[in-house]
Amino acid sequence: MIAARLSLVLLVFLSGCRRGDPPQPPPLPVSVSEVREAKIPVYLEHVGTTEAVSTVEVRARVAGILEQVLFKEGADVEQGALLFVIEQKPYQTRVAQAKAQLERVQAADLRTQADWERTAQLAKKDVASKSDLDHARAARDEAVAEVGAARAALEQAELDLGYTEIRAPISGRVGKLFKDQGNLVGSGEQTVLATIVQLDPIYIYWSPSERTRLEVLRLRKEGVYGPRDDIQVHAMLADGSEHPYLGKIDFVDNTIDPTTGALRVRAVFPNPEKQILPGQYANLRVLVGKDVPALLVPARAVIEEQGGSSVFVVAADEVVQPRAVVAAGTYGQDRVIEKGLQVGEKVAIDNLGKLRAGMKVAIKVAEAAPAPQSPPAP
Repeated sequence: MIAARLSLVLLVFLSGCRRGDPPQPPPLPVSVSEVREAKIPVYLEHVGTTEAVSTVEVRARVAGILEQVLFKEGADVEQGALLFVIEQKPYQTRVAQAKAQLERVQAADLRTQADWERTAQLAKKDVASKSDLDHARAARDEAVAEVGAARAALEQAELDLGYTEIRAPISGRVGKLFKDQGNLVGSGEQTVLATIVQLDPIYIYWSPSERTRLEVLRLRKEGVYGPRDDIQVHAMLADGSEHPYLGKIDFVDNTIDPTTGALRVRAVFPNPEKQILPGQYANLRVLVGKDVPALLVPARAVIEEQGGSSVFVVAADEVVQPRAVVAAGTYGQDRVIEKGLQVGEKVAIDNLGKLRAGMKVAIKVAEAAPAPQSPPAP
């Protein structure tokens, strides 16, 4: 009897479970944010290399013993500063000899000039023959030529003497000394003694692609970007710090490198503290537009995958659908969306890993993205 009653209770219980459907889980709570439009600065990012504005080899232009070295390697020097002295005695002697020779031929010139004038007066009186007059004229002309040659020789001797003092041709930093004091220099060649590089200002070169160039030109023509003179270049150094001075583009090459498809561009940067040296790499942020219209969504709403970027769009009926987008750089805590969204649409910003196409959700909060706290990255 007891077994029969238990069987009846179990049968009633099982039949009751079959009558109703299982309860559905509640909609997944999701926070959303509206797509909004804002005017933002636009940066392009490149890697550049630094070069000196001027690099000069300091050479010995006359031969002799290097008697004095008047600077320290690695020192900053001003244009015109005396750097080296080559033995001067031989060249001083040559200057003295050239002066004496000039005085001798000048005296001969005076004598032949007087002879010519005297012979010319006698010829007018038919006392001197035409042959005497021709000889006097030739002697005078020869003496004039010798004076000119002697004066040129003196100038050359004085020039060579001046070359024994070697001065800085530009202001800059002197590098390694190639010849020590006491060495014979300038014998048979113009010996390189040192190099000077100008460090303030300094150049930074980079090579944007042809596609980037055409895009910038198109947007400039449309008025989205400003003129080239408004472009500012920020240089980020190897330790993560930013160079305190802005660069200005002063050169754009006139040809595209066929091997790389890139264009060579240069900016000039003030460098009074000599913080940047030639041969460095620098990450450049090139400001091409200051108030460019852009669509923004929170960066955490964008899903990055191998096939591209996507977001979950939340429709008015609170059903989510994935949508592919073209995402550009960041702006503070936002991402710039180039294609795929419209102003006012809502995108999910959390629980992204649990969302599926067509899923019903419950909107928790319609968030507004905060204003950026730092300059936008490209």
